[in-house]
Amino acid sequence: MYKLSLFHLLLIVILSACAGRRVQHDSNADTIALKHAENISIERQGDVVKAVLKNPWRPGEQLQTYYLVPEESKTNVPTDGIVIKTPIRRAVVFTTAHANLMQMLGCGNTIAGVADAKYMLIPDVKKRIANRLIVDCGDAMAPDIERIIDLKPDALLLSPFENSGGHGKLDQLGIPLIECADYMETSALGRAEWMKFYAMLFGCEQRADSLFEVVEKRYARLKKLAATARQSRSVLPDRKMSAVWYVPGGRSSVGRLYADACGQYAFATDRHSGSLPMPFETVLEKMGQADFWILSYTGQMNRRTLLAEYSGYSALKAFRTGEIYGCKVDQTPYFEQVSWRPDWLLEDLVQLFHPELKLSPLRYYRRLQP
Repeated sequence: MYKLSLFHLLLIVILSACAGRRVQHDSNADTIALKHAENISIERQGDVVKAVLKNPWRPGEQLQTYYLVPEESKTNVPTDGIVIKTPIRRAVVFTTAHANLMQMLGCGNTIAGVADAKYMLIPDVKKRIANRLIVDCGDAMAPDIERIIDLKPDALLLSPFENSGGHGKLDQLGIPLIECADYMETSALGRAEWMKFYAMLFGCEQRADSLFEVVEKRYARLKKLAATARQSRSVLPDRKMSAVWYVPGGRSSVGRLYADACGQYAFATDRHSGSLPMPFETVLEKMGQADFWILSYTGQMNRRTLLAEYSGYSALKAFRTGEIYGCKVDQTPYFEQVSWRPDWLLEDLVQLFHPELKLSPLRYYRRLQP
């Protein structure tokens, strides 16, 4: 159990009091149109931005409401949400994907602390951690509370999970928690569009708008190109973990990527937006004859190590033909990039589903050696 100093207790009380002011609602609100994101709505109420996050696990319920208030603003806001003074100048970021987005939007200097520092592949972030300009706040599932308090951040960016029951001690600090639920969107472009919300927090909206426009147009072009292919191959995704093999639901962002790449996927008609847990026997029945296999890994991986991991893989067509493509995620910035550049991932998938189109070399995947 950690102990708080009197100063920190007073700070928490002050922050909590400031977040609970009762004020008037601006009836002249302008909705900010989002074309792809389904789990967030944004509107301007004068100089205040209201962002409402839907609960992706409980239809009809809200996950959180935020009021983004410019630091010089005198406007009061309702008490039905969390007040965020913008732009945020010091943040603790719990995921490498969101840390990378901040770098992409030019506000990486606001990262004061990170969780799971050992997984950060972003060169500038790694350098600043080594030089103690960014604080390592420990494991994301068990963060160092004292370090976070000492940083005096304006906000914490972290991912919510179903049935998690909140964020434990972090909920008690009086520091605004930004629920990064973008990963629950049902399309890759929907997830990427959340960059517009994050940009509003850090005062870099124009950069986010410009970046998303590039992503959206390039994604549409690749999708249209894939539709011109004369043939399409079938995919087997991921691999067995313990006794279960998780595959993307048909309505998940990855499942939708397969569809947009005009590829063949056994669970394309499935309606789940999350992962589907399956025994190997079902995977073998449904996708054992898939033309190629894609997976991610750390360390060293080849066909021999795969077979040593599980002998049943030898029954897969893709194993026998050698059509196995892996992404080495401890060296390749896959998780850092694909949330915000789904067009880059789509390009790889189009190339794998339709080799005849002869696109540029694969960005993330490499064929595994024997």
